[in-house]
Amino acid sequence: MMKTVLIWFLLLLGCQGFAQQAGTDGFKPSMKYGKPSQEELVMTAYAPDTSATAVVLYSKCDVRYDLLANNFRILYNYEVKIKVLKSEGTSYADIQIPYYSNERNSTLKESVSQLDASAYNMEGGKMVRTKMKRDLVFTERLNKQYMQLKFSIPAVREGTVFEYKYQLSSDLYYNINSWEAQRSIPVIFTQYDITVPEYFKFNLDMRGAHPMASKDEQTPLSFMLSLQGGQTETLTCTGRHMIFTGEHLPAMRPDSYVWCADDYLSSVYFELRGVDFPGSFYKSFTRTWEDIDKMLLEDEDFGSLLKMRNPYRDEMASLPLDQLSDRQNKIAAIYTFLKSKISWNGQYGLYGSEVKKAVKNGTGNNADINFILMSMLRDAQIPCYPVVMSRKNRGILPYSHPSIQKLNTLIVGIADTDSTFVFLDGSVTDGYLNTLPPVLMANRARLIDETGKGKWVDLSTLGKNQIRASVKAQIHPDGQITGNRSAIYIGQYAANLRRRYHAAKDSTEFINKLETEENIKVKKFQTREIDVFSSKVTESLDFEKQATVNDNLIYVNPMIFLHVSKCPFIQTERQLPLEMPYTEHLLQATMLTIPEGYAVEELPQSMNLKTEDGQDLVRYNISQTANTINVTYTFIANKLLHLATEYQTVKMFWEKVAEKNNELIVLKKL
Repeated sequence: MMKTVLIWFLLLLGCQGFAQQAGTDGFKPSMKYGKPSQEELVMTAYAPDTSATAVVLYSKCDVRYDLLANNFRILYNYEVKIKVLKSEGTSYADIQIPYYSNERNSTLKESVSQLDASAYNMEGGKMVRTKMKRDLVFTERLNKQYMQLKFSIPAVREGTVFEYKYQLSSDLYYNINSWEAQRSIPVIFTQYDITVPEYFKFNLDMRGAHPMASKDEQTPLSFMLSLQGGQTETLTCTGRHMIFTGEHLPAMRPDSYVWCADDYLSSVYFELRGVDFPGSFYKSFTRTWEDIDKMLLEDEDFGSLLKMRNPYRDEMASLPLDQLSDRQNKIAAIYTFLKSKISWNGQYGLYGSEVKKAVKNGTGNNADINFILMSMLRDAQIPCYPVVMSRKNRGILPYSHPSIQKLNTLIVGIADTDSTFVFLDGSVTDGYLNTLPPVLMANRARLIDETGKGKWVDLSTLGKNQIRASVKAQIHPDGQITGNRSAIYIGQYAANLRRRYHAAKDSTEFINKLETEENIKVKKFQTREIDVFSSKVTESLDFEKQATVNDNLIYVNPMIFLHVSKCPFIQTERQLPLEMPYTEHLLQATMLTIPEGYAVEELPQSMNLKTEDGQDLVRYNISQTANTINVTYTFIANKLLHLATEYQTVKMFWEKVAEKNNELIVLKKL
C-alpha cells in the first residue's frame, strides 16, 4: 500500500513539475489535430512569458494551387491550437475570418469550408471534448469587398486547450495571402508551407525582428486538365516549395508610443511579379500605386463622387466668400458652414456609399463628409483632391506592395497656392487646416487628381504645434504664490485644449480638473477662440499656488506650471520603436518676485541638452536680478520615430527633462 501511494505521489510531483516548466525550449506541442497531449492539458504557465493569458501551441497553414474548371485557385488549409492560461485568455476563442466576396462581382471570390473546432478540458481527471456546433457560426458583410465568418468556440475557460481548422478557397490565384507568424500572445510553433507552380513568379519579402527559418526547393507538380468530350489530361510542371518555421516567438502586444504593432510582426509577404505559361508571352502582373489610383477613380462610390453636385449649393450662396481675400479663410468659412449641417458619426471610411443618407440624416462618416466638402470647394472654385491613406493605427502603407485593401480612409487636400496644399478631414472638430487628428497624420498618403496622376504626400509634420506661455508671479512670506499665466496654443496643442474643454460638462468642471492637474487655485479664467474653427486658442488665468514652507525656508518650483513631472518611459528595455504623435515646441518664460526679507539660498543650474542628432532639445535658463528670478524654458521635439536601439538614449533624455522640471529654488529668511 505504501509503495502504491509513493508511486502516485511521484507521478503527481512530476505533473506539477511539468506545469511549472511548460513552455520552455524543451517543450514540443503535439501536432496531431484532435489529440491534445496530457502535457498541454495540465500546462498552467508559459515560462518565457508568465504574464501570457494564452499561448499558441501551434499554428500551421498549408497552401497549394489547384485547378477547378481549368482555372487556377489557391487552397489555404489553416490549423490552430491554443492553450488558455488565464481567464482573460478566453477571448482568443472568438474567431473572425475575413474573406473576399465583392458584392458587385461574383466571378472571383473566396469561400470558407471544412470548418471544425473543439475545446478540451480536464474534468474529474479525464479529458472532455466539446465540439462546436454549426449554430455558433455566423457570417456578416464587412464592406462591399469583404465578408467575415465569425464563431465562438464553446466551453472555453482557464485551462482549456482549444483548436480549430478550416479551408479557405480563393479564386485570386495571383494574390497569395501574407503570413503573420507572431500574435498578441506567444507562439510556440508556427509553420507556413506553400508550393507555387512555376508559371507564377512571386517576389518574397520576410519581415520582423524575429525572423523565421526558411526552406526553398523545387518539387514536381501535376494538375488534371478537362478536355472536350469529357476527356482529361495531366499537366505536369515544377513547383517552388517553401517552408517558413518559427519557434518560441514572443507576444507582439500593443505598446505605448506605437501606432500599430502589427507593422513589426515577423511575417512573410508575396507579390506576383508575372505569369509565364508555356507557349505564351510572359505577362507582368506587377501592380503599381498608379493602378490603385485608377481603380479608385473608376469606382462609382469614389471617382464618380468627385463630380457630384454640391447638396448645399443654394444655401452656400449666402456665404460672403467674395469678401474674403485669403483662400484659407474661404476654406474655413465653407467648412464651418458644412459642420453646421452635418456632424461626424465617429466612423472612418474610404468610399462615399452613404453620402445621400448623410445629407438627409445630418451625420455621416468622414468619407461621406469629405466628398461633400470637395463638392462645396469646387463650387467655390477652390481646387481640391482626395488623399487616400491607411490610418496610423491600421498600419503603414507599403511602397513596394500596392494594395487597395491597405487603404481605409481619405482626407481632402486643398490647393492653397499653385504649389502648396493644406489638408482637412470631415472628422475634424477641434482642429484646423493642417491640424488633423494624429491618427490621420500618416507619413505615406496618396493625393489623387482627376487624371489619375497620384503623388505621395507626408502628413506627419503638418503645420506647427506650439505653446507660448508667460508666467508672472509673486512669492509671499507665507509661501503663497499669486500670479497670472497667459498662453497661446497653436496646432495640436490648441486642438487638445479644445478637446478637453468640450469634454467637460461645463467650464466649472474644466477648471476643477485644471486645478487638480496643476495643483493651483484658479481665481479668474478666460479663453478666446475656444469655440472657433481657427489655428490657435489664447488663454489667461489668475492663480494661487502654495509653496512648501519649513521654518525659515521656502521651497518653490520656478516653473510653476510643469511641462513634464515624470519620465513617460518606464520600461528598462524595449523591443519596438517609439512613434511620437506629432512634433512639439514649448516656450515658457517665468518671472518670479521673491518676498522682502528673503534671499536665494539655492538656485537650480541652467541646462542646455539635446540629442545626438539635434532634433530634440531642452533649454533651461535661470537667472536672478535683485529680487526677481527669471526662467526661460524651451522644449523642442522634432523627431517622430526613434528606433528600439535608441530607446535608452531617449529615456535618459526625458529623465533629465523631468528632473530639471522638478528642481526647486530655496529661499531663506534673513
